[in-house]
Amino acid sequence: MSDRDGAVKVRGAVRKHSDRPTTVAPVSTLRRWLNRVLLSVGSVLVVAGLYQGGTALKAQQVETLTVLGDVRHIDVNAIQERLAPRVAAGFFAADLSELQRELESLPWVYKVNTRRRWPAEIEVSLIEHRPLARWGSAGYLNHEGQLFVAAQDPIYQHLPLLNGPAGTEAELMRRYQTLAALLEPDGLSISALSLDSLGQLSLQLGNGVALMLGGEEMLRRVTRFRQLWNGALPTRAVARVDLRYEHGAAVTFNEPGLAMQSMHNGGEG
Repeated sequence: MSDRDGAVKVRGAVRKHSDRPTTVAPVSTLRRWLNRVLLSVGSVLVVAGLYQGGTALKAQQVETLTVLGDVRHIDVNAIQERLAPRVAAGFFAADLSELQRELESLPWVYKVNTRRRWPAEIEVSLIEHRPLARWGSAGYLNHEGQLFVAAQDPIYQHLPLLNGPAGTEAELMRRYQTLAALLEPDGLSISALSLDSLGQLSLQLGNGVALMLGGEEMLRRVTRFRQLWNGALPTRAVARVDLRYEHGAAVTFNEPGLAMQSMHNGGEG
């Protein structure tokens, strides 16, 4: 189509996009409110239940206190009487670590294990020290060379007697075990082993013979003694063998008139 002035115009239909937003169904405000209330109430009930349960558990009393252990020097009844006031606070309130430390400080107690047994029992297991040597008049050394103070018991008089400065217990136990193993093939045992403040080692055999080993070359000196002992040495009469020499030994006899010396290069400490 043309206008009067000859200009050409194009007409067309124009489609407009709708600006209306998509309608979404609203969440019920009341429902959200109810959910929040129910959640809050549930949380409060859970916390209250936990609190009441915890309070009840703390209040649970110990009905049985069991003390176990293969012991001969520990009075189990006395241990139970000692522990009874410690567990009066309740099944869960009782401090088992403190109980363990207290018992392990007692004579003859080597190790303690404690545990709770539901619903109302506390079990205490005792392990007693196993003495391997006497330590002076103070007590005994156990299998780890640890000193534990205890009154002397006649049943342990056969154990070797060890003596040394404080703090040398484990070292002297190791030396004893080494020397005992060296002498055992010859049928010899050690009844006493001493270490003085200068580090000089001496021992007494089960047959009464004394050995002076000094402070150095312990193994070599014991080997030298064994060679003498298994040689021409009249062993029945020997009282003491001083091995504190570089290549020899000085032997003292029980019988008067007997003397034997095998010394070279002078003596040493």
